[in-house]
Amino acid sequence: MTTARDVAHVFEAIAPIESGIPGDQLGFLYGDPDREIRGVACLWNVHAGSIESCAAQGLDMLICHEAIWVDPQESPWYDGPGPDEIASNGIRRALLDRHGMVVYRSHSNWDALRGDGVADQAVAVLGIPGLREVARQRFFSVNELPEAWTVSALRDLAVERLGFDGCRLFGDGAKLIRRFAFLIGGFGENQLHMPQAARDLGAEALIIGEMSEFIVIAALEMGLPVIETLHSVSESPAIRRQAALLAERLPGVPVRFVPSGAMAL
Repeated sequence: MTTARDVAHVFEAIAPIESGIPGDQLGFLYGDPDREIRGVACLWNVHAGSIESCAAQGLDMLICHEAIWVDPQESPWYDGPGPDEIASNGIRRALLDRHGMVVYRSHSNWDALRGDGVADQAVAVLGIPGLREVARQRFFSVNELPEAWTVSALRDLAVERLGFDGCRLFGDGAKLIRRFAFLIGGFGENQLHMPQAARDLGAEALIIGEMSEFIVIAALEMGLPVIETLHSVSESPAIRRQAALLAERLPGVPVRFVPSGAMAL
C-alpha cells in the first residue's frame, strides 16, 4: 500500500520543503495524506479540466505547482463575490471531493532546484547546442549563445521548443544578442526589477512567462527586447521532469504529467 504521505517523503528527498521560500505554501493542501493512492499526477495547476483529466486516468494524488484556490478580493472598483461564493473554488472543491483526491503543492522548492527545477528546465528545453551559463541568481540564469542570434530567431525557437505559437516579441526583433535570461512563470508580471537584475548580469534580451506591460516597458527602456510565453508554458517543462523523476523512484505507482492551464482547456 502506498499512501500520499509515502509519495511526499520520496518527493521531499528531491526537493525538501525547507529549500523553498519561507512562508510559501508548500506540502499538503487538501484531502487525507494517509489515504492509499492509486496514482500520482504532476501538473501545473489544479482546475476543473485538469481534475477531470486526472480522474479519467485514475490519478488521485495531485502534485501541483500553483495554489488550488482563487484568492478572495475586496475592491472599491467592483462588487464581487464573498470568500465562500467564489465560483471556481466551489467547482474545484466539489470535483476533488467527488473523486476523493489528495492535493500536495510544490512551488518555490521546485522553482529553485538546480538542474531539474523550473528555472533550469525552461532553458534546457530550448535545446540550444553550446549554450553556456555565465551568471545566475537563485531563480534565473543568464546564458550565452555560441554565436550571435537575432531576437526573432530566439523567439522562433521558443515557439518550436515550448510548443506555444502565441509567443509575442516586444522590441527590436532584428537585434543581435549573445546573452539572454529566461524569467519563468510570473516573474515578468510580479518581480518589478528582475529584468534590471538580469541586465546587470549581462542579459541582452529576456524570455518571460506572464507579462506586466509596465515591466516590459522598463525592460525596453533598458534596451532589452522581451519574448513573452505563458506562465504555464514556461513552467511545464520542469513539471514533466518532475513526473519523470518520481516515476523512477516509485516503480509500483503510476506517475504521469497532466497538462493544465488555459491552453489545456
